[in-house]
Amino acid sequence: MRLLGGQGGAGLGGRLRTVPEDFLVEEIPLRPPSGRGEFLRVQVEKRAISTFEVLLFVSKAAKVSEQRIGYAGLKDSQAVARQYLTLPKVPPERMRGLGRDRFKVLEVARTDQPLRIGHLKGNRFTIRLRGVRTDRVLAARRMLERLVRDGLPNAYGAQRFGTRGDGHALGRAIVLEDWRGFVDQLLGRPHPAEHNPEVRAARAAYDRGDLDEAFQRFPVRHRPEKKALAGLRRGLPPRAVYASLGEGPRRIWVSAWQSYLFNRVLDARIAAGTQGRLLTGDVAWLTQSGACYPVRDAAAEAARAARFEASPTGPLVGHDLVLATGEPGAVERAVLAAEGVDPESFRVTHVKARGLRRPLRVPVEEASLEEEPGGAVVVRCLLPSGSFATVLLEHLMAPPAGSVCRDG
Repeated sequence: MRLLGGQGGAGLGGRLRTVPEDFLVEEIPLRPPSGRGEFLRVQVEKRAISTFEVLLFVSKAAKVSEQRIGYAGLKDSQAVARQYLTLPKVPPERMRGLGRDRFKVLEVARTDQPLRIGHLKGNRFTIRLRGVRTDRVLAARRMLERLVRDGLPNAYGAQRFGTRGDGHALGRAIVLEDWRGFVDQLLGRPHPAEHNPEVRAARAAYDRGDLDEAFQRFPVRHRPEKKALAGLRRGLPPRAVYASLGEGPRRIWVSAWQSYLFNRVLDARIAAGTQGRLLTGDVAWLTQSGACYPVRDAAAEAARAARFEASPTGPLVGHDLVLATGEPGAVERAVLAAEGVDPESFRVTHVKARGLRRPLRVPVEEASLEEEPGGAVVVRCLLPSGSFATVLLEHLMAPPAGSVCRDG
C-alpha cells in the first residue's frame, strides 16, 4: 500500500502482536439488542483463533449450522477480539457460560434481527507496539493527527489476502474460470509466511504430484485444502473441485480480488494526492448516510470534502458497477485494463458480484498514542466497519520515504 503523500510513515518501528493481548479489537454494534425476537445475540471473546474456528465451536454447542450463524465481520486470529454473533431459535441457557481455552461467551440477549456482514458502527482498537523508536514518538503523534484531520486511506490490509497474500489470485482465477490455476494456487506453492512446516510440506507434496501425502500432511483446520484434495483423489476435474468447496470460500476469494483492485485505484489516487479531494466525475460518498452521488462540479464540492461530509470513492468491481467519469474514471479504467478486468466477468453464475463503491478515506475517531515504560506505545482508535487498523499502524511504523533501513 502506498503511504500518504509519498512521504512514507512516521518511522516509529516496533513489533506488533508480540502476544495476542497486544492487539485488542472490540465491535461497536449499530444498536442494542431489542430484548425480544427469534434470534439470540451472543458476544464472544476469542484469543489467538479465527472467527471461523469460533463459528465451528458455537455451531456444535448451539446445534445449528455454521451457515445460519450471523456475524458482522471477520476478526484477526492473532489478537484478542470481542465480537457479536446471532443464532436463530437457540435457548439462551445453551450459550451462557460456554467457553474453552481461547474462547468464551461474555453475554447473551434476545434480538429480532440477524447480523450481516458490515452491520456495525465500527471497531475500537487498543494496540501495543513494543520496541519502538522512542525518538520517533513525536513524529508518530503528528502522523496520527494528520490521519485524524485528513482521514485514513481506506485500503484493505494484508490480512484481507490471507497468510500467503494470495487470496486475490484465487479470486482472479475464479472470475476468469481458470480452474487448474485455481487448484494449483490453493494447494501448492509453499510460502515462508506459513510457519507450520507440515503445511509447507503438504504444498510441496502437491507440487510434486503426490496427492496422498499432501492430503495426509494438511492439518484438519485447512478444510478447503483437505476437501479439494479429497476431490482430486476421487478423480474430480478442477471445476468440480472448486464447486465442492461451497459458497463461503468463494465469496472470500472473489472479495479479495475486488479488494486488490480497489487498493490499486487508491494507490493511484494517493500518488496524485487526490484521495481526499472530490474531482469532477467522482462518485462521492456521504459520511453520515453512506449514500453516493456523482460530482458534477468539483469546486462546489470542495467545502463539503474539507469538512469530511463527503469523500471520493473507488470501485469494488462487479457487473453493475457505476464507474466514475472524467479524470477519476480514467484512473479506474486504467487499473482495470492493466489487470485485464472486464466487469461483465463478475456476472457469471458462480460469482454473481454486482459491485459497490467504497470511500477512499475514512474518519479516525478516539485516537491517541501513549508512551509506556520499556520502549512501548499504546495506540487507540475507533474506525468504521470494514476499515483496517493495520493500515493506520503502517503509517505510524513504516520508515519515511527515502530513508535507509539497516539491520541492527
